Amino acid sequence: MGRKSQIGTALLASLLGACVGGNGTTAAGKMAPPVLNTTTLTVDAGPSAGGGATNHAYVTVKVCQHASTQCASIDHVLLDTASWGLRLVGSVLAAHSVALAPERDSSNRGIEECVTFGAGQTWGPVALADVTLAGETATNLPVQIMDDSGAGAPPPATCGANGTLINSVSGFNANGVLGVGVFAQDCGAACTTASTPLPLYYGCSSGTAGVCTAENMPLDMQVTNPVAMFAADNNGIIVDLPNLQNANGDATVQGSLLFGLDTQTDNALPAGLTVLGTNASGDFTATYNGGTTLLPSWIDSGSDAYDFDDSTIATCPGPTFVGYYCPANAPLPLFAVNTGNGANNASSTVQFAVADPRSFVSGAAALIDLAGGAGSSNFIWGMPYFYGRKIFVGIEQRTAGAYTGPYFAY
Repeated sequence: MGRKSQIGTALLASLLGACVGGNGTTAAGKMAPPVLNTTTLTVDAGPSAGGGATNHAYVTVKVCQHASTQCASIDHVLLDTASWGLRLVGSVLAAHSVALAPERDSSNRGIEECVTFGAGQTWGPVALADVTLAGETATNLPVQIMDDSGAGAPPPATCGANGTLINSVSGFNANGVLGVGVFAQDCGAACTTASTPLPLYYGCSSGTAGVCTAENMPLDMQVTNPVAMFAADNNGIIVDLPNLQNANGDATVQGSLLFGLDTQTDNALPAGLTVLGTNASGDFTATYNGGTTLLPSWIDSGSDAYDFDDSTIATCPGPTFVGYYCPANAPLPLFAVNTGNGANNASSTVQFAVADPRSFVSGAAALIDLAGGAGSSNFIWGMPYFYGRKIFVGIEQRTAGAYTGPYFAY
């Protein structure tokens, strides 16, 4: 699939940049006894209904009706280190016969949400679930159900305008999105008391003809990063994927997603860690290839490629890799300098390369050195950056060793 139609899952700063931070969470300490804090992370072609994915890392999530044995294990949920909260495709839940209790506002209207991703928006109700990953459970967790069947209230005119509604399995090449980035809630304090509510949460009257009105939402009712609600191991995650075996792509790669930072023996913070603090939008800064422009930057497992603007690199002519870079002399060596914001202001130079994707083997789902993003004003370290590294994500206001989130580290 061409890059312009793929999903880059970092939430757009234009909508959510002011919606994060300041959520009054508690620091995580050493917890005893330890629980199983590791689950399998797999890069493959995705669910059969998705049509084929590239550089998508998936986990399986157990979802239960709150305090019930009505549960299902949902496979191929996309891991996203640049968004916050669990979002599941409605028809997938229905196929597993799991009905989650909807959240309601003080006027007994159903709460629905419109969330902006890189290539479109999701729409659907917020509901409560007990969510388990490995041995960790987030109880009564607010999650979004992406309404791919149009069973609920229609979205406001600004949500999904111009055909940008991406609620389906094919829209994400996934059965859902697991947002485990640096924040606890997907909006935070900016959605609690704004004089004009942001166009994110809505109170909706019932039925397919329901009317929806933007409203503020208390923190405990916002869609929430499940890790932040674990009883233990709730201060961050580690993404651990091996190097690819083949330079021209692997059919599948398997690694681990670990919960907690410096809370158990398997998630200790190593010496020499580069810790990049983020601002209220979840960004550190990057300067690209000797330039001086400070670009908002983040490490994003939900993006399939490095994403940056360089008009000197040829773009692919298509039809398969439209929007990606196809350098004349590949692999093309490049570098960028990452610098943290705030207290965690480390700086490091990262060498990377850009491949010609036309050299990748047919059917490969894991591709190294894939890049695109002509015209972008950001620098995104997408999935190629995860291969052969451990990536650490620290949640806001949670402490691990000498560091307090929000931050990315490697």
